[in-house]
Amino acid sequence: MSAVMTAPRCADAADAWTLTSRDGLQIRILGHGASWVGCKVPLRDGASREVLLGFDDLDSQRRNRAYVGATVGRWANRIAGLKLRQGERSWTLASEPGLNHQLHGGPGGFHQREWTLLELADDRIRLGLHSADGDQGFPGDLDVEVLYRLLPGHTVEIDYRARLGGNRASPVGLTNHAYFQLDGHDDVDVRQQRLQVTASRVLPVDGSGLPTGAPVSVASPDAARLDYQASRVIGQPLDNAFLLEEGIASMARAAATLKSRDRLLAMDLFTTLPALQVYTGEFLASGTRDCHPQWPAFSGIALEPQYLPDSPHHPEWPQPDCWLRPGAVWAHRIRYRFRT
Repeated sequence: MSAVMTAPRCADAADAWTLTSRDGLQIRILGHGASWVGCKVPLRDGASREVLLGFDDLDSQRRNRAYVGATVGRWANRIAGLKLRQGERSWTLASEPGLNHQLHGGPGGFHQREWTLLELADDRIRLGLHSADGDQGFPGDLDVEVLYRLLPGHTVEIDYRARLGGNRASPVGLTNHAYFQLDGHDDVDVRQQRLQVTASRVLPVDGSGLPTGAPVSVASPDAARLDYQASRVIGQPLDNAFLLEEGIASMARAAATLKSRDRLLAMDLFTTLPALQVYTGEFLASGTRDCHPQWPAFSGIALEPQYLPDSPHHPEWPQPDCWLRPGAVWAHRIRYRFRT
């Protein structure tokens, strides 16, 4: 092992780091957006397979509108309306022009920031960010750290910690927006791959991805097409939030399993977060049209552990409170285990 670098240093747009585990797993991290943009997994025949979509240049990472590999926040997914509300108080949220909601923390969210390098070793990297009171409309000062580390057994773990300052609560919900392509080829439609999600309930949404009601059972007629409790071919476009089963947050069993079409590789996802957004990349072509490479629709799948969309406005839903109190620490993990 090399010596650990612990002195904080502001990352610049050219910063990229490669970490390699003792069993040959290799990942690539960018300072821009604290982004995970490369993951080479050793196969049984001695070759390695790149399983993430990632850009050839950093300018494309900045220009892309598909959140490729980025750490998204202060709130992952959607908050309905252009106001954040709690009791009698409200805050105006930043949003992309034409949207009736905020998506992934707003147009200048965490995915567009240069993060500070806090720690670096062969098998881990820790990045930090300060989000001031009023950032993208959110109340309170928030200090965030993201730790990527490689574990034995071809495993990547992302550890999030956020501490809120000031005297006002704020919703906090971070996640990673990596796009997986387990077959290693961007011409493979991810809808041909197999997915299992440990969830018996899904959130009904409208055409904008905003909730139309409380989570419903996948056994109900209107939601039956979203029953992935048993592994099956994806077979359809997805941009849906699944409420994970109780006990998943202990990380004793997988929240989801994705399998390549050629059956040579599988990925188990574990998380302490209560829900999972599954997005099959229907709009990747438009989101990367100004980038190199440009990816066609359905060439990658995002599996995003998080809270249910618009949770700050729905404390009645069956999941932990998403409002962080002043002085408190928000801490969650995501683990990805690759199997050949």
